[in-house]
Amino acid sequence: MEEKNYNGFDPERLVNFKQEADDIIKKLKTDPEFQMKFFYGKDKEKRNIARLRSKIILDIKKKYQVTVSEETFNGIVFLALWAEGTWKTLDSYDKKSTFFAWLKPVAKNAVMKWLRDEHWISGGRARTVGNTRLAMRSQSQGKCKMVIDELMGGTKHYQLLTALYVERMTQDEIMEKLGLNANEFKEAKKLAEDQLKDALLRSDKYTDVLRDRTKAVATVSSEFVADMAEWCKEKTGVSPLADVFGTNLSDEEVRLKTVEFLYDFSASMKWSEQDRYIWCQRFVENKKPVDLAQEVGRPRDWLDTRYSRLNKKFGRAIRKWWVAYAA
Repeated sequence: MEEKNYNGFDPERLVNFKQEADDIIKKLKTDPEFQMKFFYGKDKEKRNIARLRSKIILDIKKKYQVTVSEETFNGIVFLALWAEGTWKTLDSYDKKSTFFAWLKPVAKNAVMKWLRDEHWISGGRARTVGNTRLAMRSQSQGKCKMVIDELMGGTKHYQLLTALYVERMTQDEIMEKLGLNANEFKEAKKLAEDQLKDALLRSDKYTDVLRDRTKAVATVSSEFVADMAEWCKEKTGVSPLADVFGTNLSDEEVRLKTVEFLYDFSASMKWSEQDRYIWCQRFVENKKPVDLAQEVGRPRDWLDTRYSRLNKKFGRAIRKWWVAYAA
């Protein structure tokens, strides 16, 4: 049964499906080898999620312009069935259809929820240049160089984007290097980033460097701005945000500048690439610890402990920075 070949027939349309479903469920609950083949197998003629995986990934790509990798898909579906350390989700299968016909909407709903939670999509809307933001600062400089070289190489925006995300130069340094004034820099930066977002949306690669604009930024700013402003107000009697980010800024501009500040400041910490990535993903991007632990290949307890220590170091550093800045 384990190596059963479907002879080209869709496993969602099997006629005598109840015994087949019982056997699959039993093996998922008891056989680790079968589990690996079921979730990670690629042969569409075998008993695995390869067929429905291809269909769902293609549907999402067409509707939302987001490419979900097979590895990400496999992990999401595995966790959806292995809920809270048990296979209790499998017990909801009612045998009114084939196991794969039942599994398809379960898998798609799990993937869609993950995409919304991670701000890859917002609600039911498709991604556009206008409703997304770049998350390049949460990536390594090497990853940023790879993205820019491949998608923007040879364009007039290449030099500015490289200075921003690979060399991590300040605004003043870039203005001096490119001979731009403040207004010219602002316009050039927006145009360059819009073109990069458009290229990312058209590409099947690097979709992890895009985030939903409204939801993600609101999550970031509400915590950091409030905490930092409150702490500094207690110390000085005034909010530091205008001094740090500039005067006459809108709430949205403050939010965006806060995100940039956090990534720039974390880059100044003497952390490893992994530590910086963990802190940024948890503190800035608000990524779920269970998903991040799986991504970095560490136990959840280890991740929580590591993040707590990094956060304490950040707290001490930001206070030291403010004292030096205010003085």
